[in-house]
Amino acid sequence: IHHKLTIEQLIDYPLGAIIEYPVTASTPDGAIGHRFAIDPHSKYHPKANVQNSLGDKHGGITNAYCGSILKDEKHKDVLCKQLKTSCIGLKVCQYYSVDAIALINNNQSPSLEESVFSKTLSFYCAVHEIGCSFNSVDLSDYSGEPESNDENSGNICSSELATGSNTICSGRMILSYNKFNEPRLQCQFWKYEDRAHLVLRNLQDFDIDYLSALISDDKLLIKHHEEKALRNGYGPLTGCIYQASPSQQQDKCSFWHRDSKGRLQRGSLRLQSKCKVKYSIYTPHDLHLCPQVVIISKGIHSHSPPLRVKTPPPIIDIFNSMLLELGWKLSDATPQTIMIDSGFVSALQRHLGWKSALDPPLSQLHPSLGNLDHVRRLIGKLRHQYFPNGTGFDGAVYLTEIHSSLPEHEQYVRCAESHYIEGNKLFHLVICMSKAMAFALIHALYISIDTSFKRVHGKWQEFEMETWDTNGMKSIVGARAFTTSQSVRAHFILFKRIFDFATKITGLPVQFQHIHGTGYYIWIADAHKGQALGVGLYCEMLCQDLKINCPVEPARRMKDLTPYDHLRRFYRLCTVHFKRHINYLRSYETTEVIDAMYSLASTTMHDITPICDIIRNSGTGKAKAWLNDKLKTKFVIPAINQKQSLIPLRVWQSSPSSTNGNEQSHRDINRDGINLTMLGGIMHGMQYDFRIHSSVALLLTQGINMRDQFSTDFYRSERSVTRQLHSQSRAASQSPKKPRVNKHGVDALHFGKGSAPIPQPVFSTSTSGEFLNKL
Repeated sequence: IHHKLTIEQLIDYPLGAIIEYPVTASTPDGAIGHRFAIDPHSKYHPKANVQNSLGDKHGGITNAYCGSILKDEKHKDVLCKQLKTSCIGLKVCQYYSVDAIALINNNQSPSLEESVFSKTLSFYCAVHEIGCSFNSVDLSDYSGEPESNDENSGNICSSELATGSNTICSGRMILSYNKFNEPRLQCQFWKYEDRAHLVLRNLQDFDIDYLSALISDDKLLIKHHEEKALRNGYGPLTGCIYQASPSQQQDKCSFWHRDSKGRLQRGSLRLQSKCKVKYSIYTPHDLHLCPQVVIISKGIHSHSPPLRVKTPPPIIDIFNSMLLELGWKLSDATPQTIMIDSGFVSALQRHLGWKSALDPPLSQLHPSLGNLDHVRRLIGKLRHQYFPNGTGFDGAVYLTEIHSSLPEHEQYVRCAESHYIEGNKLFHLVICMSKAMAFALIHALYISIDTSFKRVHGKWQEFEMETWDTNGMKSIVGARAFTTSQSVRAHFILFKRIFDFATKITGLPVQFQHIHGTGYYIWIADAHKGQALGVGLYCEMLCQDLKINCPVEPARRMKDLTPYDHLRRFYRLCTVHFKRHINYLRSYETTEVIDAMYSLASTTMHDITPICDIIRNSGTGKAKAWLNDKLKTKFVIPAINQKQSLIPLRVWQSSPSSTNGNEQSHRDINRDGINLTMLGGIMHGMQYDFRIHSSVALLLTQGINMRDQFSTDFYRSERSVTRQLHSQSRAASQSPKKPRVNKHGVDALHFGKGSAPIPQPVFSTSTSGEFLNKL
C-alpha cells in the first residue's frame, strides 16, 4: 500500500455484500485488505456494516493513494480520502472476571439452591430499588412503633422512582409475621387502617432466612449465605461476565454485585482494555471513476466478537420498504402487529424466498431484529419521518388540512379543534364525517349516540352518532368524533360543530319534530348527563329566536323551554343499559322490588308513586340509592316512562329501544384494533365507514345485501328472543347459591343494608335432601 503498510491478503467482495466481521490478520503486525464494489449513488459506506464499534480517530490524509489496488477504468491510480481509526472493543461490567467466564462456559443448568438464592436476591433488590414510594401521605400523622420487632427495622424506603414528588414515604421496609407465623414485607407505616403503603405477602417461595438478613442488614448472616453461594460459583460476590457492544445505549450491568464497602449495586459498564486492531479506510474522491472502497485491518482483536445487535443500514432500508407498504397503518405498527399483517409477512417471504408453511420471524432478515425493542425503535424512527406531525392531535390537525383540499366526496376529517370549557379547561375535538354520512345524519328520524373509551389510547374517547337505515335494515354511522371531555359544555360544542358541518355539506338544516314539525323523532342514549344536557342545550339554541308556541304545551313559547323541557319531548334511554343495572341488584333484592324497578320503564304507568314506595320501603340501601339516582337526574324518568314524557305513544313505540346499533358498531370497528393512536383511530374509522356506506349504495343500486338473510323485523326479533333464551339458560345452569333471607322474605339471596338474618330452620336427615332438591 505504501512504504509503511503491506497487506498479506486482499479479499474482494461483490456489489451489495454486507460484511459485519472483516477478517483480521493472524499476527499482531499482519494486515488484511478488504475491497468492496459499491454503487456510486449509494448513501452507505461498507464500514457502517461492521459490528465492531470504530472510534478513536487518528487522523487521515485528504489526498492519498491506496497502493495499486484502487484504479480507474484506464488502470490509473485514483486519489482517495484516507481515514485512520481503530476498534474500541467492548463494554464490560466493572466486576468483569475472566474466571467467571470459565464457570459459565460449562453450560450447566443452575442448581435448585442457586435458583432460590437468585430469586430471593432479585426480589430484595427490586424492593430496595423501588421502596414504598408512597408520595401523598402526611407522615406527621403517624404515631407509634413499627409493627415488628426492633431488630427487623432495616432499609429505608427508596424514593428513586418518585423523585418528582414533594412528599415521599421515608418509612423503613420491615419483615413482620402474622399470628400464623407467616412473613410479610411491609413499609413501617403500613397499618390495617392505612393500607396505602406497600405490603407484600406470600413470601413462601423465597429463602426467608436470607431475605430477613438482607432486610435487617445482618452482615454476618448475609456473609454466610453469600460466601456459600460464592463457593458454588454464583451470587453477588462472584465475578461478572456481562458484556455489551459500545453501540448499545446501556450504562448499567443487568446483575447485582457487592462493592468494596459491602453495598449491593449494579455494576457500571466501561470500555474494556483498548483493542489493538487499527483500520485504514480508502474512499476514492470520484466513485464514478472507481466504484470501490478498501478497508485494511491491522492486528488481532483482544476481545470476543460483539453480538450482532446492530442492523446494517442496507437491511434497515429493506425493512423500512416493507413497513412503508403498510401505508397509514404504520401509525399503529408494533413489532407484534406487523407480524400478523398479511401484506408485511408476504413482503418478508418474497425477500427471503421463504418456502416453508411457517411464517418467517424477523430474525431471518437479520439477527438484531430478534430484539423487539430494537424493532420498535426502528419503527418509531420511520413513523416520525412518515408522520412528521406525529400520530396524535397534531397529526389530526395536519390531516384536516390535507382533507380540506380534497374534493367534497373524498373529505372525511372535518376539524381538529381546541376549545376552552368549564374552569378554563382546554379540551380537544376531532370530527369525522363523509358526504354520505352527512346526508344519512340529516335525513334520519331516529338517532342513537354512544361513547367508546378503548378505541384510542390515552385521554381520548370515541363518540358515534348512528341512525337506522330502513333500506339495508342496519345501523350506519352519521358522525364520528374524538373528544377529551365528557362535560355538558363539551357535548354542546360537539353537537353544534357536527351539525354545522352536516348543514354545510348537505345544504339542509337540522330539524327536530317537536320544534319544526319534521326531522328527528327520537334520540336514544345511555344515562350520561353530559350527552343529554349537551343536546338539550343545542335544542335551546335552535329555539332562541323562535316566537311560536309549543304544539304540545300551547301555553308555553318554544324559546322559553329549558334543556330538560326539550329532552322530555324526544329523548329516550337505552333499555338494555337500564335493565343491566337492575340485573346487578337481583341477588340483593326481593322479586317485588326487582319487578317494581323494571316497571319504571313503561308506556302505561301514569303514576309512579306506588312503585317508588315499594322500592323505598322494601328495598335495600342499594335499591334506594338506585331510585334516588333516577329521580335526582331530571331527564331519566321521562326518558324511560312514556307517560312521564311528552313523546307520542306511537313515536315512542316505533323507535329503537336500545343503543345496540352503536354497541355493534363499536364491536365491529374494535376488531380492526383498539388502544390506537389518534391518527390510526381516524383512518380505521374512515375505512370502516366507507365500507358500510358502500354496502348501502350497493343494495340500492344492485340489490346485493351484505348477508344471505335480510335483516327484517322478524329476523331481528327472533335473534333477540334466542339470545334471551340462551342467557337465561346459562344463568339457570349455574350452581345455585346458598339461599339467605332478610326481614322481607326468603326471596333475597344476600343481606342488604338494614336487613337482619332470620335463623335457618333445622332439617332432619330425611327431609333436608328433599328440601335442597326443591331449592
